[in-house]
Amino acid sequence: MASIKHKLGATFLLLAMAESGVQAFLGPVVAHSYTTVAAASTSPVMESQDRASLAPKLFDWYSKNGIKDISKVCVGPASQQEWGMGLVATAPIKRGEQIATIPLTLCLSMDSVRLSPVGKAVGGFEPTLGEASLIALQLLYEASLGPKSKYAVYIQSLPREGQDGFDHPLFWSPAEQAILAKSSTRNLQETLIDAVAADFSWIECNILARGAVVGLGADAFDLATYEWAVAVVLSRSFFADNGLRLAPLLDMANRGEGCQNEPEVGGLGIFGGKGLKIAADRDTNKGQEIVISYGPKSGIEFLEDHGFVPPPVAGNVLVGGLCALTFELSKEEDRFFDDKEDVMSELKLPMAFSFDVRSDGDVDPEMLQFLRFLNLGGKDAFLLEAVFRNEVWSFMEAPVSEENEQKVDNMIIQACTKALADFEEAEKLSENMLKTSGVSPLTIARLESLTRVRESEKGALEATQAWANRDLMTGDLKVYYQERRLEELQLSGPLMDNELMDNAGGRRTTNLDW
Repeated sequence: MASIKHKLGATFLLLAMAESGVQAFLGPVVAHSYTTVAAASTSPVMESQDRASLAPKLFDWYSKNGIKDISKVCVGPASQQEWGMGLVATAPIKRGEQIATIPLTLCLSMDSVRLSPVGKAVGGFEPTLGEASLIALQLLYEASLGPKSKYAVYIQSLPREGQDGFDHPLFWSPAEQAILAKSSTRNLQETLIDAVAADFSWIECNILARGAVVGLGADAFDLATYEWAVAVVLSRSFFADNGLRLAPLLDMANRGEGCQNEPEVGGLGIFGGKGLKIAADRDTNKGQEIVISYGPKSGIEFLEDHGFVPPPVAGNVLVGGLCALTFELSKEEDRFFDDKEDVMSELKLPMAFSFDVRSDGDVDPEMLQFLRFLNLGGKDAFLLEAVFRNEVWSFMEAPVSEENEQKVDNMIIQACTKALADFEEAEKLSENMLKTSGVSPLTIARLESLTRVRESEKGALEATQAWANRDLMTGDLKVYYQERRLEELQLSGPLMDNELMDNAGGRRTTNLDW
């Protein structure tokens, strides 16, 4: 699976690693571009040509481990040199023709984690990053077994950092990551980089230091190696059958523009079991590369999952623009926080939500519902009383009051304004970095990816901001809670003659001269 789509001419300096366990088998897998420590390990280094020379052995391993329908496929040079390796047709393939079936039992996944020694050791651990952290740990456990591992040949074929364009935000310098943090409404510093560090800290204390898994001692691997393993899992896996799956052979397939052929789960025939199946998206001639779809994703999702951002060509998801706005109930700023916390707790809802916003200006009704609830206060605070506790959340599906709606719109405008200001700051930081003497092609490529992320999100933010500004001007056209409630109680219409009372307390029966 390809990483960033740019030819990299930078020389990668390698981290020093011990000649034992995981790192002895892998060789120097990590080469953060900002590292200045020379490699000390004498274990064999997997260069690009070594990966290519492994192709026949790797394909034999595929066949021996139950991968089917690969008679017209081989592993070879990708159609673009910077992509490295890919799947190549050895004979003409028709659109819709099956090109590979990988047994789910061969995939590295949470299923395989549970069945391995790693599964017993991590019982009860809930990684911040999720299942990718545990699959990465199993990958490193298999590497620690060396040639004894069932996956030895497969692991040797995986790209090391910098090989065949393999890049990921986990490998970036702190300065590059700082620009990343201001280039998207999704904070990868927190949700990815810090999450991986937190998960490694737990693994280091509870697995490595305690020797909880045979072969994974205190010096088995470091954070940089773990980051490499996580990057491999994120960039080469597919979500299928309710879980993330690192599927050998399928992970060699590069993304094709306009492709619709995502892997699907199907049966393996009379012998039972399930497999990941992939069919050709288009007619492919002998010698041509076979490409697939990585699914519809936003720019930041491509960067997090695959380490690159596709160019914004007509028809792909980046044209439409997609980003997220996050809002949270704050104890410091809300005197009604405790009441709102009780409501959310009873409903088993979180105190913070992230909502997708798009460049078509279509605002998520659930975002408006949460923001109305978040801004409840003043004359509307009575809705937080115990008598309304079971209904208040549903009340938020429609406008509460004009004042509340104005607060909602202003909150959306402020969130968009802040994000756009961050984008401007990121652009300035990028310009300054590009002016640095000796800036590497790798850094240039990374900054170009961030430019694409910002451009893809900017349209969504501007459209959402414009929607909120328009909505501010329609306050007098909306129907608010009190009016709706009166209508429900049939108290909003004009009084009928038989509803009027005279001075003595009796009903008037004659027409009134108004």
